[in-house]
Amino acid sequence: MSTARSKISGLRSRLDETLFRDSPPATPAAQRRPELTVIAGLFLLAILLQMLRVGWSASLHSLWAEDGAVYLSGAVHNGFGGSLFDTYATYLVFVPRGIAELADLLPLADAPAGISILSGAAVALSGLVVWWATAGLIEDPYLRGALAALTVLSPVGGLESTDSAAYVPWYMLFASFWVLLWRPRTTGGAVFAGLFVLLTGLSTPGVWFFIPLALLRTLASRDRRDAIVLAGYWIGASVQVPVLMFNEEEAVSPLWTSDIWTAYLQRVLDGAALGFRIGGEAWIQAGWAFLIALLVAAIAALVWGVMRSNFGARLLAAVAIPISVAMFVVSAYQRAVGSDLMWQPNDAAEAAGRYAIVPSLLLVSVAFVMLDRRSRRRRDEGRPRWLAVAAAALAALVIAASFYVGDTAVRGAPPWEAALDAGAETCAAEGTSDSGEAAVPTSPPGWGLSVPCDQLP
Repeated sequence: MSTARSKISGLRSRLDETLFRDSPPATPAAQRRPELTVIAGLFLLAILLQMLRVGWSASLHSLWAEDGAVYLSGAVHNGFGGSLFDTYATYLVFVPRGIAELADLLPLADAPAGISILSGAAVALSGLVVWWATAGLIEDPYLRGALAALTVLSPVGGLESTDSAAYVPWYMLFASFWVLLWRPRTTGGAVFAGLFVLLTGLSTPGVWFFIPLALLRTLASRDRRDAIVLAGYWIGASVQVPVLMFNEEEAVSPLWTSDIWTAYLQRVLDGAALGFRIGGEAWIQAGWAFLIALLVAAIAALVWGVMRSNFGARLLAAVAIPISVAMFVVSAYQRAVGSDLMWQPNDAAEAAGRYAIVPSLLLVSVAFVMLDRRSRRRRDEGRPRWLAVAAAALAALVIAASFYVGDTAVRGAPPWEAALDAGAETCAAEGTSDSGEAAVPTSPPGWGLSVPCDQLP
């Protein structure tokens, strides 16, 4: 018994020292105000950049997919708070519904702008969480900034998952992975982290993929702050269990296909390294020769990183890489999109890019943690940290190449104001201005929602 306790105690100590490291000391009070000003500026910039990715007009004047047909529709028909705990796709989607509920407080004509800005703010907050939470394992500011930027401006998500309430949980999911690695220095920081991961759990069962990491964090728990963070995770993850068990909504029939493995190499490994645009073009030009070369290079880089890193970096790789594979494969199987995700020869479509966001960022996280370890050694030896700078520069190039995802024929037509006007004319023509509803089309073509006539302008 004493031997077992000694081994557990030794493992806890090793996890403390290497994987779940304390955050750096707080910024001195004299520097706090300038730092907060910079954070606020970058936060607003992150929101604006997301809107610009889909096009300014499309972002402010159109509703995308479930944002209108499901979430705003629920808010319009059920009043404030009435649809917050309604399920969609068989599970709770608290944050997307909350965004729509808040947007519904605005005049109906401004609902798209409200959803766009609030969605951008939620993703920007996820990037900020990644910046804070990575401080214990990634000291290099270039690498931390690059990972935060890759979170906010995902180069693999494409049009469907950019600046949309429906897909905010994917970004929160990646940030929550890092929350489980984060040890805030204050109780206030722990409460914020716990609330963040709780909201993520109430919005997607994807947090279940992080159970191995959560178990390690539970084993290494040492104080009230750890308990607060873990309570947020386990409560959010547990709530989704009975919801899925007793939900009677029709779900997509799972479909297995071996295409999923090819899709993982194309959309996740390729996406993590080069993003959608550059990686997709490389596939079109070189096909399997490029993909095999990339796989060999990735394996070689992993072996190199394992040999030159510490226990914490190796353990992170042992946890994050299987989670990346499992999340992509299981999600593609459950949602029957394996073949849709796979690129055909001479083609690289962005369909269903949301499934690659978290898995690819997990691979990048492993690479950055290992590079940071190497960068620290070079700094201690007085040598330049060119690997970290090169990785950050590559991330900037990848983001720039995949930045614009707009397509006005798909997202932006019809303009929301014109759709509302047409709905109001329908109500007037049918004499149902005080009762009844009108169909209001949204983007992409074929989507829409019904709006009560008395709410139409």
